[in-house]
Amino acid sequence: MREDLDALIEPIIEAARIPSRRRRDELRRELRSHFEDVGQAPGAVHDAVAHFGNTAHIGNSFRQVYRRDYILFYVVKVVACIAAATTAAIVIEAIAGLRLERDADAWHLSPGFAHAAPFGIVLALALVAAAEATRAPFMRSRAFWSLGGYTLVSACAFSVSPNSGGAFITAGILAAIGIAMSRAATAWTLRAALTLVAFTVVEYLLHQSLGIMFGPIRALATSAILLMLWASTITIVAFSDRTFVSAFRTN
Repeated sequence: MREDLDALIEPIIEAARIPSRRRRDELRRELRSHFEDVGQAPGAVHDAVAHFGNTAHIGNSFRQVYRRDYILFYVVKVVACIAAATTAAIVIEAIAGLRLERDADAWHLSPGFAHAAPFGIVLALALVAAAEATRAPFMRSRAFWSLGGYTLVSACAFSVSPNSGGAFITAGILAAIGIAMSRAATAWTLRAALTLVAFTVVEYLLHQSLGIMFGPIRALATSAILLMLWASTITIVAFSDRTFVSAFRTN
């Protein structure tokens, strides 16, 4: 009897997608008590389930009940992912911007760090937004909120500094390429190589279109730093996704 109940209850609990272990246990006890009250007759539990619908339908009904908990947990996951990705971007740009001053025998940040660090943050944000928008299974509502959030941040930044618009557009293009490459069905090294080439081409063509002297070697060097930022961000995104999904597992 207990095994039969577990086989019925656990799929319902998992389909409900409740992030809190305590609330999952409470729902599990409530369901067990309800089904046990049905009686011990063979097939009585299955008849009770059939009365309300299949286990997936019951789980979806409970998902609506606990929807607020799910949304809150998802928002916390995205915010934590953005915080970790942007922090990693600043660290990468800081390391790349370190210069040794020969006369004073001391390290200092290059003048370009003031431009590179903000762009690194924007690129990390764009990568997280693109990853969330296209994460499987695809949902239009999630894509809308992810891309809408990125657009809102870019609009706020543009209202403060009109010159920031180009950075958000460039980051958006690089993020779209980066996420597409990260999900290509090829070896990791090939994906990284293709991403590096794509980033280099974009960086070179973009600066050429603006009339800025930016040769292929410099574009490659800049793209190599962006590649490290890309790798760190998609690693953080993948880790946060695994953690998020595992939070709903019942065993």
